[in-house]
Amino acid sequence: MSLEAARKHLERASQQLERVATDAWEPVDPASCVTNVFYAYENLIVAVAEAKNLTWAKNHYKKAELAKELAREKILSKDFSDHLLRLNDLRKDVSYGEPGMELSDQDLESFVTELEETIEEVEGIVGNSEEEADKENG
Repeated sequence: MSLEAARKHLERASQQLERVATDAWEPVDPASCVTNVFYAYENLIVAVAEAKNLTWAKNHYKKAELAKELAREKILSKDFSDHLLRLNDLRKDVSYGEPGMELSDQDLESFVTELEETIEEVEGIVGNSEEEADKENG
């Protein structure tokens, strides 16, 4: 657990946001968009866990449980567990070559907006943890 790891996961999520934004606009690429949204949220959950020195596991379902816990503890403003699970299902559909109707009904641009907001929130959490560590070490 470290602030350096938290920052790396946050940066990775920001890079994935760039891909999400590109994929959400013409010509749209729903498969790439949903895949990158999913992994960006996972990276954000891990970033918060690292910043708060919480244990996390390399398992999609465990990360969803962690997202629920982070909301319950009021560390995150929203519970992203159901969102993660739904995105994982969408991602699996496209990974196996069967993008279902559910994906075609998605507003990809809303993924961009929601992800930007979540990145800002996590940036605040990581930044605050870094400031607290600087005060303790300074």
